[in-house]
Amino acid sequence: MNRRWLTRALIALAVPALIVPALATSATAAGGAKVPTIDAVAKTYPHLADGTATESAMKVYGPGKKCNTTKVIEGASGRSASYSPDYSSGDPSAYLMTGERPMVSVQAYKFPTTKAAIAYLHGYAKAAKKCPGTNPGGGGTGGGPKPDCKSSMKKIAFKLGNERWGYQIKSTCTISGQTSSSVFNSLFSRKGRFIVYTSAMSMDASAPSIPKSIELTSTALKAVG
Repeated sequence: MNRRWLTRALIALAVPALIVPALATSATAAGGAKVPTIDAVAKTYPHLADGTATESAMKVYGPGKKCNTTKVIEGASGRSASYSPDYSSGDPSAYLMTGERPMVSVQAYKFPTTKAAIAYLHGYAKAAKKCPGTNPGGGGTGGGPKPDCKSSMKKIAFKLGNERWGYQIKSTCTISGQTSSSVFNSLFSRKGRFIVYTSAMSMDASAPSIPKSIELTSTALKAVG
């Protein structure tokens, strides 16, 4: 399993988790996957104390038979949450997104069976290998300037759940003479028929704490159901 394949597999798994909230629906059945409260997350990330958790229920989409297609997984439900600091505090640092004060989010999924949860994870990994050149969402960048990006990735090792993997991706992009850097911790873990996906991202080139990302994932697993 080489670095390029791992990158593609990570993207294939991360993209559904990140784009599905746009398909959120209040019709998702009650009793589905749960996400941690803002108070629980603030125990790991104090800058979120007295902040808010913005939650959305969602359908769960797995890979379709063809590249760039998806299908609804019957009997599965999901919930996403993004956690924000108290912007009304008057503290200007509330608006910073640094390694010490990262942007934090959690997605949680409940499947009808453990077999279905495993199929979801392995299905996206298989799809990434089958369709390595696909671009979920498509569209391109139009005729404007395109960013010149350099990225590096390292694996995050941790022991949670039945299956797990994690990566820290550092990226520096330059567009129209302007340079920006970001660091993104991305962790997945499966516990039986539940799956959680957690992320912590900075925009100042300083890396979010890996131990805290693992702690957040542990909190998410305890809350999921």
